[in-house]
Amino acid sequence: MILLFFLALVLGQGCNSPINWEDENYNSSDSLFLGIYLGMGQNDFFDLCTELNKQELITQGSGGNTNVEHRMTVEFDSEVSMRFFPTFIENEVFEVPVTYSYIAWAPWNKQYWADSLLEKVLDKYKIWYGDDFKLINHPDQGKVYYKIDGKRRINLFIRDEQFVQAVFTDLKVEKRLREEFEKTKPSNYVPSN
Repeated sequence: MILLFFLALVLGQGCNSPINWEDENYNSSDSLFLGIYLGMGQNDFFDLCTELNKQELITQGSGGNTNVEHRMTVEFDSEVSMRFFPTFIENEVFEVPVTYSYIAWAPWNKQYWADSLLEKVLDKYKIWYGDDFKLINHPDQGKVYYKIDGKRRINLFIRDEQFVQAVFTDLKVEKRLREEFEKTKPSNYVPSN
């Protein structure tokens, strides 16, 4: 029911109003973006989205009522779509996957591929979240930039030719979920690859 209500609210048109990202305080270990934070209540998230939609800062993204889109018109060299929707655990924001892609992306527009966008998103993240991102080379994901501060982990990587993927995770909840799983897993459990 809440998702249907949210869908009805975000179907309205949004404009490309820029947000002054520099005014936000992202150094807090639970702060994410647009007023969203780790541990935020599900109803609070929907209320915030309603307000952001009224301000024409977000719209419903492609993919139905579980995809929010914010158009970034001034932060990059060309307009970028930022799409996200949180994962809720016990009605609180646990994790927020975010994708970034150039609006002008096309297979023949190599200058708008994710490999060029990754470095630009990383530069913005260093401004917004602090400069101390580290790099690991993941066997499947390739280059993954990550930062951990307090309970917040940020991972940033290329998902495919079009999308840069960021994932914000609440490490306290992740640890609790892992511990609960360890207590309940069958003794003959073998993880799959």
